[in-house]
Amino acid sequence: MSKSDDLSPEPVEKIIELRLPSKLGYERVAMDTAASLARRMGFHDDRVESLKTAVSEAVTNAIEHGNQQDAAMKVVVLLTARDDELIISVADQGRKILDHGCTTRSPQIADVLEKFDKGGWGIWLIRELMDEVEFTTVPSGGNQVRMVIHLEQ
Repeated sequence: MSKSDDLSPEPVEKIIELRLPSKLGYERVAMDTAASLARRMGFHDDRVESLKTAVSEAVTNAIEHGNQQDAAMKVVVLLTARDDELIISVADQGRKILDHGCTTRSPQIADVLEKFDKGGWGIWLIRELMDEVEFTTVPSGGNQVRMVIHLEQ
């Protein structure tokens, strides 16, 4: 048996890294890049739209909440394309550490309507649109959301 018989091939990964200033509007760069990559991978249009919304929400949260709109601070977006999935990691430099309690609860409609302009749907929406979602803190400081969307054949 040769060495090539012992090992199964590793999945082929393509990685794109974006370093965005914490200024509203730059979430569109991440959203458009993710959508373009997903289309190249063969994702259906409805899944691409879900991906765009989730990426936009994650980057906007990093800009507004994590980095508190300090344009000197960066939001790092890693897009990892594999044969059967796209992994998106969004990390801020975390002036404000994410309250992990807010990553699991569903928004109450009365609360959201009362403070309509303050949001409350983003994390819930990300969880609904992506196949896997994980919130962590970054060792160097900051918050990270890891989202996975599977390619349906």
